[in-house]
Amino acid sequence: MMKKQAMRYQLSAIGLAGITLLAGCGGGGSGGSGGAVQSIAFDFPGGPMVGIPPQVATTKLVATASSGGPVTFSTNTPAVCSANGDTLSLLTAGECSVTATQAGYQGYGLATQSQLFVIPKQPQVFTKFPNPGWQPLGGAPVQLSATINTGLALTFTSKTPAVCSVSGTTMTALGNGLCTVTATQAGTDIYAAMAMDRSIPIGTEKPAALNFLTGYKDGSTTNEGLIGHQGNQYWCEDCNAQASSDGSTLTFNVSWGARPQPGAWDYNAAAFALFGPGLGEADLYSPSGWYRGGVKASSFSTPGTVPKGVQIDIQSALHFKLAQNPEWFGSTNNKFDVELLLAHFNPDKKDADGNVCSVTLKATVQPGAATATDYSIALREQFALNETCGLSGLDILDELQYFPVVGIKLSAVKPNSDTANASSQYQNQFTLTGPVYFQ
Repeated sequence: MMKKQAMRYQLSAIGLAGITLLAGCGGGGSGGSGGAVQSIAFDFPGGPMVGIPPQVATTKLVATASSGGPVTFSTNTPAVCSANGDTLSLLTAGECSVTATQAGYQGYGLATQSQLFVIPKQPQVFTKFPNPGWQPLGGAPVQLSATINTGLALTFTSKTPAVCSVSGTTMTALGNGLCTVTATQAGTDIYAAMAMDRSIPIGTEKPAALNFLTGYKDGSTTNEGLIGHQGNQYWCEDCNAQASSDGSTLTFNVSWGARPQPGAWDYNAAAFALFGPGLGEADLYSPSGWYRGGVKASSFSTPGTVPKGVQIDIQSALHFKLAQNPEWFGSTNNKFDVELLLAHFNPDKKDADGNVCSVTLKATVQPGAATATDYSIALREQFALNETCGLSGLDILDELQYFPVVGIKLSAVKPNSDTANASSQYQNQFTLTGPVYFQ
């Protein structure tokens, strides 16, 4: 099965300048002499990518003249795009310039309006690039392999020539350290260039630590991302999140004035989500299951998007320090779930609001103490596929290596309904101290 992956695009400086110009002044236009001045409102036609031959991508052109007269379209870049009536054919990647013209109508003079936009190339997707894992210094050379959805040839290079060298598809360890190998496809007229790194520990080196978050700005944001869904995280009467003044801890608290009952709307309220680096409000939506935010597929499939979340390479475990309130820890079921939200989407499975399903992994943890405790959860051995979105043949290691982790949810398996605190509240309290990271 072909795997899909969040892609990265990079427009040319000229293309970006053209888009900036359009954003600032809406293209160019003119009103002709010999009649009353009219204007043309010309909708921006950009967005679609170039088609994969023999397919030709098209988009509809929409423009309206203030005179009410008919508008015709012509292209100023016929090698890149062609116009036939109100249909624009995107022939190749590059800059397309289109002019809308009203030739004069019932006393109005000629008017034109132009649009300039970039036609992006098609993305390429890694389907395989396994990390060969830790290598002993002085060991045998290692064979590298990777494949992409287009089947085009890849080249391998070393970014750390003092630690390792690469010749063709063979990597040779040269010294202790972290060897970084890059697989690159240079791109074509149709497909965008792409690259992926793999970090290979050699000798005494350990895998690099990948911070999902380093600390907490306040009760709604970490140093890197969001907590819950901005404006919606306090969605039950007695839920609140608070950060310490120095940003080192975050406490999420849920309390019930009466014993929580299965089936009640807030029975599963003891849960909150942390969103990854680079994710902002515009990247989130609010399904009920992620308390209260998932991520939009469009945030990872739109040309020009920047890397978001954390991309696992050889890291093998999730690490964090967590404390629970004594009443919850002392209850009959004090376990908590840790869920990873991945940027792997199935566009054919949507919720009632049209949001695309994303794959999740889940691990259930038996706490060791109520006080702050270091937890290390093995990614491959302890996490299991939780939401597959109807996709088959999923492998946990592949999911983690090819799709970034964009959210982490902590939730009580069962809310504390055994013991009330001194305020007669049945309470579940999570306190995170320090960073959350993968290594």
